[in-house]
Amino acid sequence: MVGIKGQVQQRGVERRRGIVDAAIELFGRNGYAGTGVAAIAKAAGVTLSAVIHHFGSKENLLNAVLDEFDTRAAARVRSKDLVQALLDDAEYTMAHKGLATLHTVLQAEHLAVSSEVRDRFRTRNRLLRKHFAAHLGDAGAVELIAFLEGALTVWLLDPETTDLRAMYEGYLSRLPIGNALRSSGS
Repeated sequence: MVGIKGQVQQRGVERRRGIVDAAIELFGRNGYAGTGVAAIAKAAGVTLSAVIHHFGSKENLLNAVLDEFDTRAAARVRSKDLVQALLDDAEYTMAHKGLATLHTVLQAEHLAVSSEVRDRFRTRNRLLRKHFAAHLGDAGAVELIAFLEGALTVWLLDPETTDLRAMYEGYLSRLPIGNALRSSGS
């Protein structure tokens, strides 16, 4: 019996993961407001009741999506030097456009409304500012975040002719933390 229970639990984990991945893609493409739970279920190859069973509501699914986004982001920057972490993040972003679109769309959708999503973005922003301030000071940290958000938008608008990593390299090489980039000629 233990083996069967473990298999059932593993299928549940895989199904949840498939639903979250489908939601990432659809929220990124159509926005949260423009995506229905039925469309997510269809894209994940499950029933609507399966989505509700695993998440309870669209809002809970959005929170699971944001948790996954944060988990992936934290894994990319853990134990790395800041410049290398940012360059690796640019590479990851270019390979995972749906996540980048999701970030931008959700943040824009929630700028003017008081919501848990807006609070999450604000908290993430403050944590990043604090982390970057340790390397660049408060003003430099705000400037770096402004660059990162702007560069992401420029790239999302025209990824065929915009190299996100090259934009990062150019900008970071001009900062005090970019000494290694300047000396390597990147």
